[in-house]
Amino acid sequence: MNNFNNKKALVLGIDDRAALAVIRSLGRKGVHVDFAADFPGSVCAFSKYTKKVFPMPNAGKQTTAWVESLGNILTENRYDLVIPTADNYLVPCVKNRKILEKLALFAIPDDYGFEYTYDKNKTLKLAEKLGVPCPHSYTIQTPEDIELVLNELRFPVIVKPVSSKVWTSESRHALKVQLVKNEDDLRKLLEKYLKITPVLVQSYHTGIGLGQEFLCHKGRIVARFQHQRVHEPLGGGGSSYRKSVQMHPALLEHSGKLLSELNWTGVAMVEYKFDPASADAVLMEINGRFWGSLPLAIHAGVDFPALLFDMMVNGNIPSPSPYRINIYCRNIVRDLEWFRRNWSADKRDPFNLAVPVYKLFPEIFNLLLLRERYDTLVSDDLKPGILHLKRYFREKWQGLAAKIRKTTGPLKYRVVPIIKKHEISKIAERLNSDSTILFVCKGNICRSPFAEYYLKSKLASGTPGGFRVLSTGFIEKINRTSPDTAISVAREFGIDLSTHRSSKIDEKMVVQSDLIFVMDFELMQMMKVLFPNHATRVHFLSIFNPNGSDLEISDPYGGQARHFKKVYQQIADSLDGFAAELKQQN
Repeated sequence: MNNFNNKKALVLGIDDRAALAVIRSLGRKGVHVDFAADFPGSVCAFSKYTKKVFPMPNAGKQTTAWVESLGNILTENRYDLVIPTADNYLVPCVKNRKILEKLALFAIPDDYGFEYTYDKNKTLKLAEKLGVPCPHSYTIQTPEDIELVLNELRFPVIVKPVSSKVWTSESRHALKVQLVKNEDDLRKLLEKYLKITPVLVQSYHTGIGLGQEFLCHKGRIVARFQHQRVHEPLGGGGSSYRKSVQMHPALLEHSGKLLSELNWTGVAMVEYKFDPASADAVLMEINGRFWGSLPLAIHAGVDFPALLFDMMVNGNIPSPSPYRINIYCRNIVRDLEWFRRNWSADKRDPFNLAVPVYKLFPEIFNLLLLRERYDTLVSDDLKPGILHLKRYFREKWQGLAAKIRKTTGPLKYRVVPIIKKHEISKIAERLNSDSTILFVCKGNICRSPFAEYYLKSKLASGTPGGFRVLSTGFIEKINRTSPDTAISVAREFGIDLSTHRSSKIDEKMVVQSDLIFVMDFELMQMMKVLFPNHATRVHFLSIFNPNGSDLEISDPYGGQARHFKKVYQQIADSLDGFAAELKQQN
């Protein structure tokens, strides 16, 4: 009997590594997996194992709304397990556990475990108590604190916020770990970070990154795995290329002490910096959630998401089992970026993690010996990986096109008139005297309402067609007014937005629309993800703009009047072009 059939999980996350790996792992076992994120364009939404996608408010900027949205999802749907896969979702789940855990079972640490893993200062204090080797660290809370320890520092030093994601009221700040080479740079960085959070100033240790990954039950390790970083990120963060290696016995003992002391239940990764020359190692941090290198563990034979689900939902507690070593896993997009940066990096800098090019050639043997796997590209679920690559190359092409425009002037869309003519002809085929046209932007308070009212004014002034014109957006909160700047600038175009109130897009609205215009690539992706059966009716509004080259009309929200004026001029030009096409068709 399959203990996974007829079970449901909700995965919270957007990334192309941990979240996608969890979805695939559970989906392969037969679990019904839904996905919720504050960026519906995530490649996770395109996995064949993702059954339903829930768009959510921004977890970092609209935390209260995010929690309310999650609560509504859990009230309307029954889930056996909810799995946050990133800190920006884990933190609000932990802080609101009294509300959320009444609605579903969550794969999150208890308050004690969260406190001692999320706060790096407390992690180090716990490690020191247990005899786990750590970097020499100083806690800096005010600019004056650095004066007390400055004479003891040996540069370079590592500067870490006490938590990588810092929450202040309703906002979240993502602060990077930084290598600082001199006193002046240290003071500048502290001036920036201390406004938000205390920091740790730590001794610098050479070596390679090792991650020991675990599933625990009440402090006892029931599954384990270890990876070694192969391509260390030059600017910090998760590795783009890594391999499975045997468990290091001494480090395993240290990890076991930490997790036992925390009485840990669930998944965790304990990360070390290891110097092969001296065999010395120091603890870097503990991640109390799924980690970015998770796909490697699954490829090597330790299916952590399935083991976690089986343990928490079905009560089946596993035992540690062997896994394959010397399996390599690459995140192709991140690694392409790593190669680009590595190529241009100063390899004479002793503190730079760049690798000489000649040392990279042996990696070809990993392909030839069939030891290489990929984070996003897998044979049974190709679409997310292909989309991941397409987006990367599209972004690079857009960057190149922008550079070309700066040097050669605007590249007119009419350079490819055949494409434009074909797109417009498809649109014309769908229009008749009673067609419904829908404009979509993010919040329905700036771009789409201006487009709605502008087109209505064109129709009233004699443009052919008895169309019904509407606008909407993706933000949960409705009945919002347009910003004062939007209202003021719109008046310059003869448009009154003062009475407009926002709405939220839904299936009925999309079904009833014959033509849907979006403003940018993110909106296009969101439409394809949430309404895939109606994607053929979605088009970029700017395709009708005879005066511009960009398909995107950027969001002016929060910008100054000149930004609104530029955007509204793009919309007006596009709709003038649309109106001209209508006259030509008639």
